Amino acid sequence: MRGVLEALHQGDYDTAIERLTRKALFGSKEEAREALLLLAEVHSLYGEEGLERAHRALEEAYELGGLEFSPLYRALLAELLALEGRSEREVLPLFLPTEDPRALYHQAQALFYLGRFEEVLGTLKEGLPAFLAWRAEALKGRALERLGRHREAAMAYERGAELALGLERYWLLLDAAAMWVEAGEGERALLALGEAEGEVGEMEGAEDAATRHYLLARAHLLLENPNRALEEVQEALRKEEESGHKAYGTPLLMGQILQRLGRHEEAMAAFREALGRAQGEERPYVLHEMGVAALDQGAYLEAEEHLRALLEEEGYPYRAQALADLAEALYRQGRYQEAESVAKEAMAQGAEAAGELILGHVAYDLMHLEEALAHYRKAAELSEEGSREWVGAQEMVVDTLAQLGYRSPEEILARAEAVLPHVHPADEWYQALLAYRERAEAILRQGRRPN
Repeated sequence: MRGVLEALHQGDYDTAIERLTRKALFGSKEEAREALLLLAEVHSLYGEEGLERAHRALEEAYELGGLEFSPLYRALLAELLALEGRSEREVLPLFLPTEDPRALYHQAQALFYLGRFEEVLGTLKEGLPAFLAWRAEALKGRALERLGRHREAAMAYERGAELALGLERYWLLLDAAAMWVEAGEGERALLALGEAEGEVGEMEGAEDAATRHYLLARAHLLLENPNRALEEVQEALRKEEESGHKAYGTPLLMGQILQRLGRHEEAMAAFREALGRAQGEERPYVLHEMGVAALDQGAYLEAEEHLRALLEEEGYPYRAQALADLAEALYRQGRYQEAESVAKEAMAQGAEAAGELILGHVAYDLMHLEEALAHYRKAAELSEEGSREWVGAQEMVVDTLAQLGYRSPEEILARAEAVLPHVHPADEWYQALLAYRERAEAILRQGRRPN
């Protein structure tokens, strides 16, 4: 079987399938059984497309006898049934205790199809033939990706790329780059993308090139290079036109980049293009971007329109944040009662810090300063340091304490010093915070407290 395994590792599946079919027809009973099991494995690599052929190979192998208690046979059958959407009750009893890396690989594939991602990671074992070894790392990467462990997923994909050849290596490097982007590590993403480009050369198809340039754009945006990001996303759009495969995420990214560059009208045009391409569950992501972009520009009625349209869509995972953004749009229009109601709904669904911030703003505007202070302190406590909500809450705690006659100058000083590194010197808040800090320091030096 050495020649077959080498052909599989090289990606020459036609040769491998031809040799295995011949062995199944003309080999001894034992050779035929081994060949048919491997043939089923090969067809299983094609996913749903290979289901029928994989089942047929397994059935022919089983008819030769001796496989009822074979861990490999049962793991392959479990994988195919899980891929078909069968229940855990039908799939899991097929697993047999084993140390065979091949059987464990197919058990892990079955677990992946069942959505049991943590168990996938604990099932895979070293010692696989080369054509499965890189796939095992890719499977780990996919499981880690589903678990939101993006950095670990990137490293798994890179380990897979080290073992794979040709286009398989190139695609794994793209997967790694995508995970580095999700992990917020732009430099690592650029390294993976540079390797991918070197691997594929002129063999790169237009659709794959579009993906690579899209990831380059995201990486450069992470690294605060919006002009370079714009060049890359424009190239991604050109490659999409060439391939005929137009994803909604590319114009969405272009809109985000243009928004970062302050080109609001062009950004909204890009978002509209993304909305036109989006389907089903993709639509609310675009509507949310449009709503936030409109908020940033002070177009509060437009923001409300986009956010209300978003909230009519089903299954959006960031609904709580969308409600908080809608509450802000209503607050900015002076519709305080509606803003309070929506902010409380956002908090009930999980956006507690953002909701507290809006409640604080409403109370502040109505000169209920003690109530506002309580909301702002709570928002700062609930939010992650450096986040938009945390910065806004810290600024407003300082400001509210100043409005209350510089009560608690120690707190003013501590919060001002904590938040200043997160505020751009050109921001009007920067000078205000410096002034509040200076006044608090003077009070403390004089050893007195305001009444």
